[in-house]
Amino acid sequence: MIRIDEIYDNIFSKIISKNPKNSMHYFDPFGRTDIDALHVAPLIRDRDMAFLFWDQEPYYPIVHSETINFFHTSFIHPERSNPNQEYKGQLIPKPIANATFVTSEKNSKNVSELCDNRGYRLSYYFFHGWAALDWFRGYNRTHLIQNYKDRKISTTFTCPNRVVGGERTHRITLLKQLANHDIIENNNISFPSKCPYDNTPVNVEGVKLPLVFAGEDADNIPNESFKISFWDTVKESLVYVVTETLYEQETLHLTEKTFKPIVMQMPFLLVAPKHSLEYLRSYGFKTFGDFWSEDYDHQDNVARMKSIADILKNLNDMSIKEKQQLQKHLVPIVEHNFNWFYSNEFENLLWNELTNMTAQWD
Repeated sequence: MIRIDEIYDNIFSKIISKNPKNSMHYFDPFGRTDIDALHVAPLIRDRDMAFLFWDQEPYYPIVHSETINFFHTSFIHPERSNPNQEYKGQLIPKPIANATFVTSEKNSKNVSELCDNRGYRLSYYFFHGWAALDWFRGYNRTHLIQNYKDRKISTTFTCPNRVVGGERTHRITLLKQLANHDIIENNNISFPSKCPYDNTPVNVEGVKLPLVFAGEDADNIPNESFKISFWDTVKESLVYVVTETLYEQETLHLTEKTFKPIVMQMPFLLVAPKHSLEYLRSYGFKTFGDFWSEDYDHQDNVARMKSIADILKNLNDMSIKEKQQLQKHLVPIVEHNFNWFYSNEFENLLWNELTNMTAQWD
């Protein structure tokens, strides 16, 4: 298994450095995309290729223009670079005009336009598949929760949310839909009264915010992408609602959020970009189209959100007995996904994808 915190040093650096005129550019700490977090290895003067790893976060053209311009003018485009400019106390080396943009987004309109406009070569691999395998390792050896088939279902869904501003306002849209369908009460939803990143206040008519899980501090909900802590919250829920990082963008980009219900042995609905269920199935996972309509996966942004809320409304209207009957039918898919995630086959699929990508770099 790859250690995601060492993936650049242990995996990519060894491959890239086979050519002494290649350089690797990546972000640390995890999740940052600003210039100050951009690392370069090695800091050489002449290079044949610069590999920019934009694989942790999605690429937003407006938000990330400063970082991209710095990378391009400092390391790629010789006419626009100051050879005496310093980078973290060292002289920036003489640049050349070749770069590979390594992304965790597939079929992304924004990424494709960037690469076309800048003349970058494009490479893709599923970074967040590796992140989930690393962060959630060992949960299959614990007793934090009963197997799904043995749980006593009494609520319809669990839906965690933390960051709701910026590019994540689709989570507010979902909450409004849930309120319109009158299905917030008696379900497990976490939702802040203001976005913890930019302090933007959130107001949804008819909903008293914040909403928190049992034991959470509304003013200090931690960022726990790398772990799962709300096992007791989901244990009586029929399904899990994943509100992914992206929704409206023309891209395929799933994160560790999608793997949390899989690891917790939960059926799920994906509030994510169009075709995300199809994308997930391409990695060997199964979804739940035999039990509710998954046509939402192919609908436009407005219709997709309403369809997801409609499904949750229909599930919520079931009696407890009906939910428990449905639970029994969902078990085979839940068990397949859990076992597949922790299988050698899934890891090998990711490894083959990664090695096929790097084979193109020679």
